[in-house]
Amino acid sequence: MSLPLDLDIEKALLFFHAYMYGPLRGKTRLYEARGVSPRVAMSEDWELFASILVRDRGVPSQSGLDLERYEVKSALHGGGFEYQYHRNSWREKLAADRMAGHLFISHRDGLRLVEVRYCAGAELAAFFDDWEAARPYADRAQRFRRSIPFGWVRDHAALILRLVDGEQEFEGLHAAGGSAPR
Repeated sequence: MSLPLDLDIEKALLFFHAYMYGPLRGKTRLYEARGVSPRVAMSEDWELFASILVRDRGVPSQSGLDLERYEVKSALHGGGFEYQYHRNSWREKLAADRMAGHLFISHRDGLRLVEVRYCAGAELAAFFDDWEAARPYADRAQRFRRSIPFGWVRDHAALILRLVDGEQEFEGLHAAGGSAPR
């Protein structure tokens, strides 16, 4: 799968401001005053944001890809991107991951920095091969979780969008429907 160039940055930013960044900014002062650590976004928020950004639809199944053509992963900036495979569908999910595009979203400072990177599933083959060789669930484990390190994603996946203080930071590559940094 090739680099997504037909990005809908404008609509993705509208969603981001209205339902993620804006509400968090409004609640941050209250969280801090009460000594509560907020959860900045749910995985479903990132999936919807990515769906709007790459113009792809979500899928109803919990055991397959997040979107029709993409897997969406999010993590705190610097943290690994976790993949979880379920006992009865891990083979099918791993095969789908090999064919899909992967969107890696990292964030920090209460969403003041958000970066979206893209990598084709074929470029992740070494990870998938290792995970498959581990023979998931052969030992009757309850969960099979693996991660792709942030450093690998930073160094190998293409940066397609960077948001700083809620606004797009322009850096070069101009994609249809908006500009995207490399």
